[in-house]
Amino acid sequence: MTTGRLREKFTDNQDGLNKLHKRVQAIQVDPDSFDDPMRARNDLADAITEAREFSAPYGSPDHIDGVAGRYRQAAAIVDRAQGDVKKVAKEGLPAVWVGTAGAKASEVVGAASYSADQMAQKFEEAVPVLRALSEGIREAQSKHDFGVSALNAAASILNNGGLLMPADELRRAKTAVLDGVSYMSEAAGRAKAAGVEAQKALTKLASEARARKVTADGLTDADRLVLADAAAPGGPADLNEILTANELKRSSEFMDKMNAHDKAEFDRLLSAAKSPQERAYLMKALAAGHDVREIDRFAQQIHGRSPQWLSDRLTPVVIQSTESGTNYVNYQGAKWDQGPDGTCVASSTVNARAMIDPLYALRLTTGGRPGDPAYDNPTAFADRLKQEQNRVHAEGGGDPLPDGGMNPYGQQHVNDVEVGGHTGANYAERKLDNTAERQASLAEIERNVDDGVPVPVDVKGYSGKHAMMIVGHEGDRLQVYNPWGTTTWISEDDFVNNRMGYTTNGHYPTAYSVYLPK
Repeated sequence: MTTGRLREKFTDNQDGLNKLHKRVQAIQVDPDSFDDPMRARNDLADAITEAREFSAPYGSPDHIDGVAGRYRQAAAIVDRAQGDVKKVAKEGLPAVWVGTAGAKASEVVGAASYSADQMAQKFEEAVPVLRALSEGIREAQSKHDFGVSALNAAASILNNGGLLMPADELRRAKTAVLDGVSYMSEAAGRAKAAGVEAQKALTKLASEARARKVTADGLTDADRLVLADAAAPGGPADLNEILTANELKRSSEFMDKMNAHDKAEFDRLLSAAKSPQERAYLMKALAAGHDVREIDRFAQQIHGRSPQWLSDRLTPVVIQSTESGTNYVNYQGAKWDQGPDGTCVASSTVNARAMIDPLYALRLTTGGRPGDPAYDNPTAFADRLKQEQNRVHAEGGGDPLPDGGMNPYGQQHVNDVEVGGHTGANYAERKLDNTAERQASLAEIERNVDDGVPVPVDVKGYSGKHAMMIVGHEGDRLQVYNPWGTTTWISEDDFVNNRMGYTTNGHYPTAYSVYLPK
């Protein structure tokens, strides 16, 4: 079952049952409150009829358990295969070329080993998700059955009563109806909760099936595998893939739209690249919307550089782990921060663009002259970063510096231009005025971040207001970039319940607004 169908199949009847419960509560069955016992009896009978029209929660727990078992078997099979592939990779292979993108056989086998390991992990991670879904549906169906039994008991009371039922019998019938509707409402809520949790987890796992998102004509399966799995060094590979899901899709679409000349030139650049990381950054540049002429110059600047060199200059945020705590974002010791000026919106936007546009990142870190000590140094980087932050601040119509600040219209505009212009997203503000709205926004925030689209978030507290950017998601945790030059992992519960202060030394605990693609 697809995750889209999960939402459809587990749509709940809870609202309708809750409304019915309120109507039953209003039925008067005490002698001091009514003068027509026949009406009370008929109203209760009608409520029973209406409640019986609500279907039991959909799903077969036994079937879902069977699927979970098959996933576990698949995980074991893939795990054994991964061991065989890993052995081949370790024994070494000749440096032959395969695929039009120039991936070496050793790179392909290494990527295959890594992908098999990831596949086994994802299959295994799906098992408890499916088990929880099965148990949730089983519990929901059991509660629904309790509700039906209570309704049947109420109907029996009404059917066995005389023409004019005593008040105590009407009270018994009403209590049974209320119990039945309550059980059915709880069942619907349990089914919905189980479906939502399963959909969220399975959508995340599906988003990580990355190689299938590379669809460009002319690339072999080996090319797709190596490109999708290329990661920046410095942290777990699965948290630092260079190409996001959205970039894999966009770069493939752009390749398919190229004319013959540009396609041949881009193929040449890919084939000449010296590492999977170098190829991945070329594809990332294409996904960001750069033409082949721009990418050609970029390719010359990064050609033959080590993966660590590329990561330092082209990937501002490398994720070390998903544990709580603050990590500093810097280039050669100079922080990616806003400094003393009130350019938090602009600074968050600049960092987000640098994460998705490697040409932009290279221009900021090296001035477009990598290796030239007059340009490629911490002080020069800090100066360029400040100038760029000021430019974006002015673009958004920000208030005079140093106090600064920017209104929602300006914030949306700079994110549309600077970030959305390179991801295909157009942002719209969504208010988060209460816990329920923050909870409701989580799934969409995480889906966009999983696809590689950063999500701006505004926070407030006793110190005023501040703008940051949600740039990562793993499990039930969100990674937040603070333009004070740090990244921090917080839990979903922190986001929902006004504990965003972990990212700002306690100054701004409440998320009150996010900007999501329309």
